[in-house]
Amino acid sequence: MSAFIKAMFIKAMRFVGDLDDEFYDDERQRDVWNESSAIGFQLFYWSILIAAAVLPWASGQTGAWIGLGLLVAATVVGCATMGYSAARGVNLYTAARMGRVRGIVVGLLVAVGAISVLVTLQPEVYSEPSTWVGGAVGGIVGGGAVGAAIWYMRRRNARFENEEV
Repeated sequence: MSAFIKAMFIKAMRFVGDLDDEFYDDERQRDVWNESSAIGFQLFYWSILIAAAVLPWASGQTGAWIGLGLLVAATVVGCATMGYSAARGVNLYTAARMGRVRGIVVGLLVAVGAISVLVTLQPEVYSEPSTWVGGAVGGIVGGGAVGAAIWYMRRRNARFENEEV
């Protein structure tokens, strides 16, 4: 990411978060608000994922389209959050443990939501057993590739951090 784009991204995210407000001058207020914001973000994120998993089954095609929109919104907001953190020098993949139960539950909710949307919007395509087998194999291979990429990035980042010390 170029320095200009990075600076503009940070500036835009600081505007969205209203981080230059005088409210943040008090250290305790800032810490408590940051914790509250983290809880609010997680609660909102979980709500979106649960709604995206349930809506296609509860409301048919209309619910599936809304669920798809929620999954896209959750992805964009999550990427912006991680991007801001990375732009400020905090790497999520080295700072957090990824294989926790909550991460697995989130992954399952995303998978259920995505599968629910796909099944509801295209039922004739997804009724063939070969499609489900292909999806399962693709999910396993794709999940393995993501796991390998995270493992590689963690090793690489740990190496860089050790070299900096």
